[in-house]
Amino acid sequence: MPNNISKAALVICYLVMTYTAFFFYPKWEQSGTEATISWDASGYYMYLPAIFIYKDIKYCNFQDVVKRYNPGPGFQQAFIHEASGNYVMKYSAGQAVVMAPFFFAGHLWAKASANYPADGFSYPYQFSIGFGMFLYALAGLFFLRKVLLEYFRDSSVAILLIGYAVGSNYLNYSSVDQAMTHSSLFTIYALLIYLTIKFHKAPTYWLAIIIGSLCGLSALIRPTDVIAVLIPICWNVSNMKDARSKILFVKHNALKFLLLFIFMGVIGAIQLVYWKYVSGDWIVYSYQEQGFSWLHPHIYNYTLSYKCGWLRYCPIMFFPLIGLWLYAKNGVHKLAIILFTLLNFYIVTAWDIWDYGGTAGRAMVQAYPVLAFPFALLIEIANKKKWLMGLFYPVFILFIYINIWWTWNAHKAGVQVMDVTRQYYWKKIGRWSVNESDIKLLDNKYSYEGGIKKFVTIYSNNFDTDSSVNLEKSNNGGRIKIDKELQYSQQYFVRKPFTVNKWIRVSADFYCVNKEWEVWRMAQFMVKFYKDEQDVQSNFIRVNRFIGDLETKKIFIDAIVPTKDWNRMSIQFWNAESDKELLIDNLEVITFEEQ
Repeated sequence: MPNNISKAALVICYLVMTYTAFFFYPKWEQSGTEATISWDASGYYMYLPAIFIYKDIKYCNFQDVVKRYNPGPGFQQAFIHEASGNYVMKYSAGQAVVMAPFFFAGHLWAKASANYPADGFSYPYQFSIGFGMFLYALAGLFFLRKVLLEYFRDSSVAILLIGYAVGSNYLNYSSVDQAMTHSSLFTIYALLIYLTIKFHKAPTYWLAIIIGSLCGLSALIRPTDVIAVLIPICWNVSNMKDARSKILFVKHNALKFLLLFIFMGVIGAIQLVYWKYVSGDWIVYSYQEQGFSWLHPHIYNYTLSYKCGWLRYCPIMFFPLIGLWLYAKNGVHKLAIILFTLLNFYIVTAWDIWDYGGTAGRAMVQAYPVLAFPFALLIEIANKKKWLMGLFYPVFILFIYINIWWTWNAHKAGVQVMDVTRQYYWKKIGRWSVNESDIKLLDNKYSYEGGIKKFVTIYSNNFDTDSSVNLEKSNNGGRIKIDKELQYSQQYFVRKPFTVNKWIRVSADFYCVNKEWEVWRMAQFMVKFYKDEQDVQSNFIRVNRFIGDLETKKIFIDAIVPTKDWNRMSIQFWNAESDKELLIDNLEVITFEEQ
C-alpha cells in the first residue's frame, strides 16, 4: 500500500504523544499553577464557567472559587474596565469556543458525581479540557500528513512528522501544555491548508464558509492570527503567471470569496459583541500596558536568547528556516508560504513580552504547518545525496535528543532549561543532573569546582565587634541580619592585596529562618570590584537557591580577578524585597590558584 512509511510514523507520533500526555506528565493530575487550567490557559477558559456556571461575565463575583484552585497569582485573567467598572477578560474568546464541547462534558461529569463540585475547576473539568485539547492535537498531525502527501514523498513526510512530534516543542504544547492556544491553532492551520487545497481544486460554498470560519476562529483565538486569511488568498501563487490565474479564479468565484470574508467577520465579531456587552465599547485593548515594538522587533532575544530562545531550545526549527531560502527557488505556493512565514515571524518577535512567559518560543508553534513546506523540501534535498544525508541526519537526531532533554527537564525539575545564563546553558545542555556549582552559574558567570592551591586569606570578619545597624548581637557574638525592614547590609570593603592569584573566593555562614522560593526575591550575595569609584566587575549569587528552612550553611561565591585595573572590592548582602529573614556570619575572602 502507498504511504505506509508516513502512516507508521504517524502511529509512532501518536504513541509518543500519548505516553507524554498520560504517563510522563498528565497535567490534569496536577494542581495550582501546574494544573491544566492554569496561568494563560485559565484566562482563555474563564469565559466558560463565567457564562455557563456563574452567569456572571460582567462582575466576576466567583473569584473566591478561582482563588481556591490557585491557577495563578490573583485574578489576573481579567481586569476592571475603568469607564464601566466591569471586569473584562484579558484574553480573547476563541480558545473558549474551541474548549466548549469538552467543558460541557466535564460539567456533566461533575454534576453527576458525588465526589467533585460542579464549579468549573475540579478534576472533571481539568481532565476533560486537557484530553479534549489533546484530541485536537492528534487531528492536527493527521491533517498535516494529508496536506504534505499532496506535494512530498511519503518518506519525507514521515521524517517531518517525527521531527515535529518528537523533536520540537510541539510535543510539549500538544501533550503537556495542551490547553494553551498553540496546538489548537496548529490544528486549525493544518485543516485550513487542507481545505484550501480542496477549494482550489473544486470550489464550493460550503468550503468557503468553513475556510472563512477557520480564519475567523484563528483571529478570535489570537487576534494577530488574522493573517491566516493570507493562506486562502495567496494560495496557488508562485509567480506572475500564477498571480494572473489567481485573479481570474477569484473573479469566477467572487460570491464564494465574499462568503468566506463574511463568515470570517461573523466569527471574529464574537469578541466585539462581548466587549460591547461588558464595557460599552466595541473595541477594548485588553492587554493594557503590553504591546508591540513594530520598529524594533526582538529578533535575537526571541530566537536565540539564553532566557528562552526559540531556536536555542528548539533547534530542529533551524531546518525549515534554512529550507525557506531553498523554497523561494523551488517551492510551491510560494506567496502564501513565504509571506505568511515572514509576516508571522515579524509579529511574533515584535511583541514586547518577547519571552512569552519563558516557554521556548511557543508563539511559533501554530505556524509549524506552514513551515512544514520548507522543512519537507529540505528533507527531500538532503535525501538526494549521501553526503547531505550524512550531514543532515546526525544533526536531526541530535536535535530530537535536545527536545526530549528540554521536555523532560521542563517538567521534572532536574536541569533548569529556561531563564539561564550562557555559561549555565553550555555546561548543562543535553545533560541530566546538576550540582551546586552548576546552579551558581544561573546568576554568576564564574563557578570553580576543582581543587585549590596557593590560597591566601585576605579578609575575615566574624562581626563580633561590628557596629552595623543590621547586626544581631547574642552571647555567641554578632551576625548580620537582613529581613523585611533591613533590606541591605552595609558594604564591606577589601583593598587589593599586594599579591593576588587568579581566583577570589568570598564565603560566609548563612542561617535561613524561612526560605524564599520566588527567584526574583531571593537574597543576593554580591561581590564587586572597583577602580576607585568605578565599578569594574560585578558578581552575585542568590543565596536561597542553596539553603532551606532553619538550615545553617557555608556558601561561597567565586570570581576570576578582573583583567582591568582595580584597587578594592566590596561585599554586600541584599534581601531583594523579600520579607524572609537571613542571618550571616564569618565572612571570609581568599585568593587562590587552580590546582
